[in-house]
Amino acid sequence: MTRTRFLSIVVIIISLVAIMWSLRGSLFSQRGFDFAIDGTLEAGEVPDTTGWAVAELEVDTAEGRFVIRGKALRPMVVELGTEEVSYCSTLFIERGQIVVEQGSATGTAANDARTAMRVEVDSLAWSCPEGEYSEAFERGYDSIARAYIETNRANLYGGWLAERLSRELPIEPARELFEDLSSGVQRTEAVASLRERVVRYERSQVGCRVEGLPEEVNNQLLADKYVLIDFWASWNADSQARVRDLAKLTDSIESAKLAVCRISMDNSCEQWLVAIEGDPTAWIQLNGEVCELSIESLPVSYLISPQGKIVARTTSTNELAQALKEQL
Repeated sequence: MTRTRFLSIVVIIISLVAIMWSLRGSLFSQRGFDFAIDGTLEAGEVPDTTGWAVAELEVDTAEGRFVIRGKALRPMVVELGTEEVSYCSTLFIERGQIVVEQGSATGTAANDARTAMRVEVDSLAWSCPEGEYSEAFERGYDSIARAYIETNRANLYGGWLAERLSRELPIEPARELFEDLSSGVQRTEAVASLRERVVRYERSQVGCRVEGLPEEVNNQLLADKYVLIDFWASWNADSQARVRDLAKLTDSIESAKLAVCRISMDNSCEQWLVAIEGDPTAWIQLNGEVCELSIESLPVSYLISPQGKIVARTTSTNELAQALKEQL
């Protein structure tokens, strides 16, 4: 080995050791970010931080003040308070110094945005003679909320607000709100319900393979049958009228080719049992959300092939009749 080659190898080894040494902290320590919360101490009680996703946490109290310092494992939304006092009903934990005063917080993008929006909403409420439950207020609130979601799409407040606004929306506009958020916010717990709703809907489209089907349905698929799954509820008038149509549509199809499964969304088992008394005895009757298919409205039907794929999804009995005719 020549002297030059030997020196090159030594330099490479030293460089690798130096790189590993410099990265050691980030490679072997828990990932996260630092944050701090400063606020006024009320009733002499230390704020409760139980359940926060933090790797390190320190709470200091002084005369009339508290300071919480920590290393968060991920961005999170929490309530800050004690058994007696609520310091802040909703607090967005992000990197930086958060200041809590009189129930609101500032100091990070998400907390600043929520504080600013609350001011705008209060002003809107004062400007609506009919109050906070009027159509004018609802339209104004919707407009303000959408503007704040757009400008805060990359922080927790945008996600938190999109989650709440989407609860009153059909799936398509709700999905648009979700898709407008940054990828980082989409992964947070702040939008967990909305994310699950969107994912479930996307997995419930024609052509998708269905996961998490009830055992009773899987047994029919294993027997090389198509399965018609109908979601309904006894309190839904359209569901009750639909029973006769389903019976007519499926009566002429051999039981060896098709099985019918009705899944009720009733909370009351007694009402469910009363409602199914007149249904054909060959139908599979289940109660509760025992399936991972999307249920955005009632009634809704899915036709599943023996291979476990969705071949039709519809709320219309006419469309269902066409799907049954094409497949069977």
